[in-house]
This record gives sequence, C-alpha cells and structure tokens, in this order.
Amino acid sequence: MYMIDFVFKEQHTVSDALMQLFRIVTILRGDGGCPWDREQTPRDTALNLIEESYEFLDAKEHGDIIEELGDVLLNAMMLLEMHQEDGCEDGIAALNGVCEKLIRRHPHVFGEVSVSDSSEVLDVWNAIKVEVEGKKDAEDDFFSRLPSSMGPLEQANKIQKKIGKVGFDWPAVEGVIEKVEEELGEVIQAMEHPDDEGEDLEMEIGDLLFAVVNLSRYVGLDPSYALHRSNEKMKRRFNRLYALSKEQSIPLDRDHIAEMDALWQEIKEHEGGTHGE
Repeated sequence: MYMIDFVFKEQHTVSDALMQLFRIVTILRGDGGCPWDREQTPRDTALNLIEESYEFLDAKEHGDIIEELGDVLLNAMMLLEMHQEDGCEDGIAALNGVCEKLIRRHPHVFGEVSVSDSSEVLDVWNAIKVEVEGKKDAEDDFFSRLPSSMGPLEQANKIQKKIGKVGFDWPAVEGVIEKVEEELGEVIQAMEHPDDEGEDLEMEIGDLLFAVVNLSRYVGLDPSYALHRSNEKMKRRFNRLYALSKEQSIPLDRDHIAEMDALWQEIKEHEGGTHGE
C-alpha cells in the first residue's frame, strides 16, 4: 500500500467543504484506499446513516452536533460515491432528480400557487405526487407504497398516518387512550387464559404495541425516537445503578432486589424524575 498525497485544507464555503469531503470519500473507496471502506455496500451505509442520524438527534439535546452532523454527511456522501463508481451516473441523476422534484412540489415557492399554512402545503405536495407524478397506491393494496424493509415500529406509524389522511381516525385523543387500555386488558386476559401455542398472547401484545404507536402518532410524536429516548434513559440510569452497586458492594441478583430498588429510586430522585419513570 502506498501513501496517498492528500492534504486537508480548512474550507470556508459549503460547496468547497462538500467537495473536499467527497474527494476524501472517493480516495477511501478507490484503488489504494481503505479495505474496510471498499468493502462497504449501499445497504451497510444506509444502515449506518440511520444510526448516525439517531446520534445526531442525541447530540442536539446536549448541544454538540458538529461531529455527528459530519458523520451524517459522510454517509450520505459515501452513498453518492457508491452510485458514481464504474462510470455510473446514478448519483448525478439522483441529485438532479431531487432538485427538480423539490421545485415541482413547491409551486407556492417557485410558482404562482398560494397557500396559507403548512396544512395546505401538504395538500399541494400530496396532490402533485398523485396527479402529476402518478404515485398512486396499487388497485388492490392501499399500502403498496410503504417500504417492505421498514422496521415494524416505523411501519405501524406509517400505516396509521396513511389511513388517518383519508379520515379513518379517532375524533379525539380520549378514544386513542381508551383503545390502549382496551388492548392492555386483552393482553392480561390472554395471559390468564393462554392457548397452547401462545399465539393469542403474541397477537394481543402486537395489538397493544400498535395502539401505543397510534397514541404517539396522534399526539404528534415519533414513536421510534420516543422509544430511543427511553432506551437511552434506561441505559443511563442502570449504568448509574451498576456503579453505585459496586461502590456499596451490592450484588446484582434477585436476592438483593430491595437494595436495587432503593438505588433506583435514589437515581430517579437525583434526576428529578417522577414516580412513573
């Protein structure tokens, strides 16, 4: 392997900085570049992009986004380069296509259409998708345009948003909450009267999760990110419990659950959490 002659230069415009990043990515993917980077596939990079996007959202809460924003842009550039290799011009076509689409779908900005609020913007956007671009659902499948590779949690949210757009929705949040309570009751009932295969319980738990996703959607929150935040909170608090248990020589096992509960309450009170958190 030979040393590649490249010197980093701090840039002062977005275009120059993006081009430098793209140049580095092409070097890493090219002959004499990095074996690991050369082995990455578009699927690998797309999954990395999802992970880095969550890290960016975490960083937004802590006020330090520069590195994480850079990682998001890196993976986007890596995808672009992958589709430019071997003389392919997919990346250029993608950039041209998204620019054209943005102009086409914003006639209230680049044309003479008038809108009064974001709701009307969405109406215009969706009308153009269907009437101009022909992006319609299959005749026999209302959900044909939902990506099959989307995770179950995200897909549940998309399903509910899609049926909500045609008016099949709860008139008030109270109905959504009652549905969550109803599904929880059915889970408890299935646990009390289990079938041999456990399929009834599995289905009822699925229905409960679907109802909770719907509640999140109804109040305007993203269920995936809400769960991500809860995961991070649990990891943070339990790591603190783990450290305190070591300091106080408390074994982490069922025989010391009372001591663990006491530490947990102490941690929650220190963070200012309420009883239910």
